Amino acid sequence: MTEQINRIKNKEDFIQFIKDLSSDYKEHSEQWANTTISDFLLQAASWIEDYSVCPVNDITWEKVDFQILAKILYMGKLYE
Repeated sequence: MTEQINRIKNKEDFIQFIKDLSSDYKEHSEQWANTTISDFLLQAASWIEDYSVCPVNDITWEKVDFQILAKILYMGKLYE
């Protein structure tokens, strides 16, 4: 999936990635370290905290639109 992440260039690519990530969980849940939504979200937050101060950090955090990311995650809770 890392290669797929590197190929995301637009909204459609991102949507496909999310769908593929969901399929990966359904097909290979035994390979996932975080198998509940609570664990998944907590570890995603932990990764952001750790990676943002990591020497190999390759993300320009000032350019990330955190409001959009928050809205995407929140709407995953509500949207049917």
